[in-house]
This record gives sequence, structure tokens and C-alpha cells, in this order.
Amino acid sequence: MDSPLGFGGLHTVDLIGWNGEQTDRCIQDLLRNIENTILTRPEALNIGDKRLHLPVFFRSVSSHETALRPTAALHALRLVPPDALLVSAYDIVNEPEQQRNQMIVDLESSRSVGTLVLLDSGNYEASRKQDKSWDVQKLHEALQITPHDLALCFDELNPPSDIEEIVRSVVSSVERDAKQTKKPVLPIIHAPRDAQGDILFEVIPEAIKRISQELRPVAVAVPERELGSGVLARARMIYSIRSALNGLGFYQPLHLLGTGNPLSIAIFSAVGADWFDGLEWCRTVADAETGRLYHLQQYDFFSWQSEHAASQLVQEAVASAKIAYAGKVIFHNLEFLAAWMTELRDHLRNGKIERFLTAKLPGGTESMRLLENAVPEVFG
Repeated sequence: MDSPLGFGGLHTVDLIGWNGEQTDRCIQDLLRNIENTILTRPEALNIGDKRLHLPVFFRSVSSHETALRPTAALHALRLVPPDALLVSAYDIVNEPEQQRNQMIVDLESSRSVGTLVLLDSGNYEASRKQDKSWDVQKLHEALQITPHDLALCFDELNPPSDIEEIVRSVVSSVERDAKQTKKPVLPIIHAPRDAQGDILFEVIPEAIKRISQELRPVAVAVPERELGSGVLARARMIYSIRSALNGLGFYQPLHLLGTGNPLSIAIFSAVGADWFDGLEWCRTVADAETGRLYHLQQYDFFSWQSEHAASQLVQEAVASAKIAYAGKVIFHNLEFLAAWMTELRDHLRNGKIERFLTAKLPGGTESMRLLENAVPEVFG
């Protein structure tokens, strides 16, 4: 029977005469269509009063080894507002009072124009600076004074190896930290290790699935660097995590911590990750044509790209004698990232991600063959 006028574009199955058999081809088609709809990445998430398009890259702000101090980075992001940014609780608490107050003003300003602010636990900066004084109470202090839309829980950097203990520890951390804010708190899962210090990769997908099942968080986070030694191994692990999450029966967004390389973002988006954050935008310079990153001091070879930027503000910034060299690089990168993420989303939604990657990856089709071998379920 034909669908009524106006409903011809809907996907339907004919169940007239179905006798209740679960093996019936039509009911199997219906169940498969429902599953595919539920488990497909949504185009966007509504978080509070903000709409976050997926996949999304959070511009990270940090005091650790970047071209800009947190205050300067937030000011740049205020001028060129991104979809989302990540700021560290460590920097909020430890910056001098005047700089901290300015950071708070800039964060509130960014939020007012639609940028989603994610407050990180601060453990990244504390571990890199070997600051053993950083603790959960200081994160709670930051939660009280920092304008934010989401926060990451105070993470256990050396988790137990048993899945039950991992789940219990992470859920407890989220529930504890959630008492300090009215905004959603997201779990961070670190990879467990055996007695020799080797990562127990086989535990990661199930642990993430169990924690997601317990909390049903807006997103669940895991550090990219703990998912394998190279991009192919990491892509395979991310696919394994996505496969485990699909067993939940609802779509669970996955956040990769520390993924700021544009090519990695594209690959990992294709295999199941949704949120990314990284510091490359204020550490390196991007070739806007290929998405490849170069040393910040090589911006001279790419400055012509900035001169033709779509944003008038970026054009003026890179031409201004008042803007320092590092500042010109930052504006160049911010323009590039906005365009890159838009292009990536378009290719993913139109089923053309392999074309996108073939055009961008070094080696083109040869690199795609490596991806096909690593994750044939996606690229095969």
C-alpha cells in the first residue's frame, strides 16, 4: 500500500499480514531501521540553551607550552568565537587575581554569544608541571567561580585494572563533583595498566560502556594518547569503543581528550568519536589547503592564506602592525579550524568522508588502504 500524500519520503515497511514471527523479514527490516536511526550520530546536541553541532572541536586553553597565556588565548577566542572551548580549572585557580578576573569576564562574554564552555579538571596541567598540590578541592573551587556549561570530573590518572572498580571509581567521582555545580559533569576514563605498566586495551570499551550505562552523560571522555601507539591502532580502538557504546541502545557521544590534529580529528570522527580538544591551534600553524600542521615559525609560508580569509576581522588582524607574529598565527588557525570542521561535517553527513580523507591525507589512496586494513568495517 502506498503512503499517504506528503509522506512518500519516509522509510516504511509493510507489516500487513504479519503474524508475530520475530524472524519475519519485514519486522527485521523495521528493527534494523530503528536501530540505525537511534545509533546514528545526531547532527547536533542541545546542551542548556546552546546547540552543539557534531563533530565538534573544543579550542583548548592552557598555561602549559602554548604560544599564548590563558588570558591572551581567551581574548582571541572572544574576538573569533568558536562553537566550544575548554579551559583548565588549574589555570583559573592559579592565575594571579587580575588575570583570573579577566578570564572570568572573557568566559562569560564567550558564553553570551553562544560558545559552549567546558571546564577541565586541571590534572593535565598539574601532571605536566609536577604540581602534587593540585587536588579535588581546588577543582571544586574553580567550579564555584568559573562560568561554564559543562565540567569534566576530577579524574583518576592511575585507575584500577578491574572493570568493576573502574566503574565504581569514575561514577563516584562524577557524583561527588556534580554536587558542586548545577551544570552537567562528564566522566573521564583513563586506561588501566597491568603490573608491568602495559595498557589493558581490552578493558577500555567495556569500562566506557558500563560507565555510560550508569550515568548516561552528555559525553564520555577518554585521552587519545591512551588508545594505542599510532593513528591506525587508535582508530581501531575508537571503533571498538563505538561498537561497545552502540550496545547501549542510545547514542552516546565520545570525547577524545588531547586530539587537536585536524587530520586525526577527521579520521577519528569517521570511526566513531564526536568531541575533540587540543592545543595545536596555539602551538603550530596549519596549512589551510591540506590540514597539515607545521612549526609555528613557518607561518610565513602560509600567511597568504590569511590574507584571503573569509573573516574581515582575521584579514585586518594579520595585516595589522599592532598584532604580534604569534597573534597572526592564532587568527590564521582559528579561521582555518572553523572552515575545516564545517567541511568535515558536510562530508560525514553526505557519506563522502573517504573522498575527504583521500584528498587530505599524505599519500592519498595509499593512506586510505592502511585505514581500510585497520578498520575495514568503516573504510572497507
